[in-house]
This record gives sequence, structure tokens and C-alpha cells, in this order.
Amino acid sequence: MITQEENNLFTQTGKGTPCGELMRRYWQPAALSEELTVDKPLPVQLFGEELILFRDGAGKPALIGRYCAHQGVDMIYGRVEDDGLRCMYHGWLFDNCGKVVLRGDWLPEKERRWDVGQAAYPCVENGGIIFTYMAPGDPPPSEHELLTTPKAHGGLTKVVREENYLQRIVEAHEQTVNRARYVLPNLVIGQNAAAGDENWARWHVPVDDISHIEFELQLNNMGPNRGEPLDVWQQTLLKAIEKIQNERQSPPVPATKN
Repeated sequence: MITQEENNLFTQTGKGTPCGELMRRYWQPAALSEELTVDKPLPVQLFGEELILFRDGAGKPALIGRYCAHQGVDMIYGRVEDDGLRCMYHGWLFDNCGKVVLRGDWLPEKERRWDVGQAAYPCVENGGIIFTYMAPGDPPPSEHELLTTPKAHGGLTKVVREENYLQRIVEAHEQTVNRARYVLPNLVIGQNAAAGDENWARWHVPVDDISHIEFELQLNNMGPNRGEPLDVWQQTLLKAIEKIQNERQSPPVPATKN
């Protein structure tokens, strides 16, 4: 049984919340590769943040804040260029790190990348999915086999659910899905009940606190052998959140001088 306090703790995933911070420490699906063309930006919302995806000149995905740091203009109307995404209001060009690109003979170095505080998050693309990492600092290696094995899956679907991400995990548990496993913080891997059916993986990625996007992959030759049994999801998630809360309360360790 989940208390109301725990429910709030688990389902509030905005910036600065314990569960939101936990989820940002993992690579998360942001969109399907097929959704993002080379010439048009794609708006996405993750954990309550409004963002914009685009491809740089090399075709690699980039994810920055949806609204221009200058005048707050919606970058969905921006123009995709080789070096980034250009706001069509005052012409600011944002690179894939969210910095403004300045060029001109009046600059001694001819070009400068100007940090204006625009949100930007690293992306990787694999197997038809664009993943992003939204925590501060350098992202960890994308070691999960679902991210590193291009042919790890067959079918791939994306569905918007008008319910918080946790409800789908709870429903999967209540249905006693055969051999389902819980992988922190919002990934469930399982096996269909019918003999011979493929295994599957479902990422439940919050859009905000009341809706989420479900990415489902039909896995090829990969059993549900990661994570914890699904029936212990509550204890596992609570333990991970408590660890983050303890880290927040712990004072920083002063650097020692040699």
C-alpha cells in the first residue's frame, strides 16, 4: 500500500524534486528517431521542462530549451542550420550546447560561443530512439544493452498516456506480468505470457506529474534479466530516492591541500 506522502514523492518529477533528480541521472528516451527530420525542430516535454530537439549539420540530435534566452520566442519556429538552430526573431543562432554562436571580423577570434543560460542536454541515438541525459555534470557511459546494441530490438512504439508514469508500473505489477523486472527508475522489462512471444521493455517517461510517454520495444534474443523483481519496485524506488535526499542534506567535503 502506498501512502499519500509516498505517492507524492514518487510522482512529482519536476526540476528539483527528489524523484525528478533521480530520473535525470539516467539516460531517458526523448523521441523516436523517425520523428526528428534534418530540417525541422521537434518540441518535446520531459519532467515538466519544455524543450526542442533538432539535428545539427552532422545529423546528430541536440536538445535545448524551447524558448529563446533572448526574448522568449518559441524555437519551434526556428531555422535549422549546420551549426545549430536559429531564432527567427532576432537571429540568434544556438549550437547543440545551448550557446549563442557569434561571428564577425570585429571579434579577434572570428567566432565565439556565448553562454546565455539556455538549457541544453546531451543526446545519443540508437536503435531508433533518441536518448537524453538531464542531470548536471558529465553523463555516464550509456552501458545498458538497450542503448548500445543497435539490433537489440524489433518493434518499437511510442504512446502518450494521460496518467502519471507510476500508474503503469503499478498496473503491470497488479497484472502479475510473467517474469517482469523493475529497472530503476522507470523501466520495466518483461516477457509476454504466451509461449514463444517476444520479450519487451517499456520506458515510462514523465511529461509532467499527470501524464507520461510510454516507449515500448519488442526485444530480440534478450530476456528480462536486469533489475529487481517487479514486486519490490516500491522499496527499490524509495531506497534510491532516500539516497538522493541524504546526499542533499550532507555537507560538501572540503578539498584537502597537498
